[in-house]
This record gives sequence, C-alpha cells and structure tokens, in this order.
Amino acid sequence: MKKAKKRTGSRAIGCRRLFLAACIALGLLCSLPFILTSPELQWHLDHNVRPPVITPAPASKESDLIAFICEQNDGNQPAGVYVVEPDGSHLKQIHARPHESYEYLSWSRDGIWVAVVAGSHSLLAMLPDEKFEIFRVRFDGLDTRRLTYNHSQEIDPRWSNVGRSVSFITRGAIHRISDSGHEISRSYNSYIKPYPWGRRVFDWSSDDRKLVIVGTHGAVLYSTNPDGSDLGVLTRAETRPDAVAWAANDEQILYYSRDMLSDYKTLTVFNVTSRSEDTSLKMDAIQDARWSPNSEWIAIKGRALDESEGEHIYLLDIDTGAMNYVTTMSTGDFGGISWSPDSEWIAFSTSPRRGGDGRIFKIKRDGTALHQLAEIDCRIIEISWSPK
Repeated sequence: MKKAKKRTGSRAIGCRRLFLAACIALGLLCSLPFILTSPELQWHLDHNVRPPVITPAPASKESDLIAFICEQNDGNQPAGVYVVEPDGSHLKQIHARPHESYEYLSWSRDGIWVAVVAGSHSLLAMLPDEKFEIFRVRFDGLDTRRLTYNHSQEIDPRWSNVGRSVSFITRGAIHRISDSGHEISRSYNSYIKPYPWGRRVFDWSSDDRKLVIVGTHGAVLYSTNPDGSDLGVLTRAETRPDAVAWAANDEQILYYSRDMLSDYKTLTVFNVTSRSEDTSLKMDAIQDARWSPNSEWIAIKGRALDESEGEHIYLLDIDTGAMNYVTTMSTGDFGGISWSPDSEWIAFSTSPRRGGDGRIFKIKRDGTALHQLAEIDCRIIEISWSPK
C-alpha cells in the first residue's frame, strides 16, 4: 500500500514538473518573436554580426537623379526605392527588402544620399517591436545603413540643409539623428500627427534655424530656435492644415488645409516677415504642393474648383497669384511631384488604383515638352528629384 502511494506521489511530482516545463517552453516560444525583433538585437546584428559592405562615396554623381518609391500591386515588381536619370535612362532599384513597405523620401543636399522609411508588413508586423525605421541609402545602392533602432515608429525623415543629420518624427516629437545613426537629439516635444503619402507636417528654413509645424486646431506653429523653445502660433487657419513647407528664400511658407464642412482645400502663401497672407487659393482638392527651388512658383497636384473630375498639375505664380494648367491629362492616383534643381521641369508620377503600370513623367513648367521617363509594374507613391 505504501509503495502504491509512493508511486502515485512520484507521478504527481512528475506531472507538475512536466507542466512547469511546458509552461516555460510556451513562455519562451511566445517571447521569441519579441526577442528576435527587439531593436537592441537588430542593432547588434547589423553592427557586429553582419556589418554592411560600404563602398567609399564618390565626390559627385554623373547626373542628377529622380528617386521614387514603388509599392507592390498585383504585378511581380518588388516594392522598394528606385532611381532613374532625367532622360529616362539607367532605371535601377537601390533598396529593397523582403516584405517591406516604404514611405517618404528625402535627398541630402549633396545629392548623394536618400533617407527613406521602411517597415515590415509580415506576420510579425502586429508585434510592438516591428516598426517603421529610417534607412540611409546611397544613390547607387552600394551603401545602405539603418539609422534608427527604437520601440516606436520613425517617419517623415528630412535631411538637414546644413550639416549631415536627419530630422524625423517619433512619438509625436521631432528628433534629429546624425547620418551615422548616433547623436539623437529632440527639437520639439508635442503631439504631431503625420499624414501618409508624403505630406510634410514640419519643415526647416534653409539655415536649419527656424522651424514651422502643422499644429492642432488650425494653428501653424513657428520657432526661431532649432530646439523649438520659443515655439508660438505663426498664424491660425480657418481650416485644418494638412502640410507646410518653407520657400528657399526663407521669407514665405506655404500650407494647405481642408475645410471640415465644405471639404474644399485652401492653399495659403504666408509671409513670415510681415505676418500676413500673400496668396490664398481655394481648390476642390490638393494632394501635393511643392515650392520651386528658386521660390518663384508652386507646383500643385490637385483639382481646381471648376473641374468636375480628375486631378492635374497646376502652376501658381507667386508674384501675380495666377494659376495655370501644366498638364492637360489627368495625372492619375497616388502619385507625387518634384522640381528639377533649375526650376525648369516638374517630374510627376501616375499610378492606377489596382494593377497596371506606374509611370514617371517630366514636363516643363509651361506645360510643354512632356516626356515619359519610366514605366514599371508597381504603384508609385512618392517621387523626389535630387538637388544635384
């Protein structure tokens, strides 16, 4: 009888041990995805286990380039960052990773580097540590480096106009990081809601000293210190601002906003010195608006009030306030616009909503000399012409 009780007790202890081991194994299995996707482990792998092969950067490129982001559609073209020369030659993919999604493009002032945001949409994307991060990519794709390793999403990167750093938004604040991935500093700490498809919600002046931000409740915020310590309301729009941008002359900013009741858009050119509006333009839709490098024009992708359907590229003359058509055809969906460095050409992209090829075009600002530069089996969501 005692032996039977002893065997029963031994079996109970064995079951408890087996249950405990199963719990530990299950806990390790559940925590494994978090460990594998942790920023600390990824930093260690990238810098110690699999350091990138870096080719010394040349002094200059042979030509300026147009970079664009391909988002995979029903075709077989992989998502990634591509470049093409302004004459349509040498189309090349410079960055792509399996199961990655891309947003936002920003060229460095020397035209050598592109900052881009990439994030995974795999099964692990539902986990807290699987976030969008910032990568630095050389124009030829021979040198790629991940810059951020954090527990939150990093978006809207912007190369510094002075020096070699990248500003970006994370957790509602603007941060700055060196191009080597070190020396993170905070410039502004408040709630900033970024928008998709390349809409910029903050911008620096050409000397990186003054900051303008899309605020809440129709406010456009302004600071004359890089750290945002004297941030105040520059102007308050009647409608909710969507995006903001400095002119290269540092005298004017543009912002466009949406009326919540009528749903029309207003593009405003605001003079920072006089604290007054220079131009106010109402449109049925505004998808994108970009200053020309010489600060004389604004290219607008949208739809005028007198248009029944379809979007076009328009040119707004800052001196006269006149707006004219650049394109006579509809520009399609989910594209972008960007100026050439000499302010003579406008590059833009068209993409179908589902399936089909995305296309890159360039056109003179007066609406002549339309050229197709590239056709690729993907949806093009952003485009950027290099400064050099």
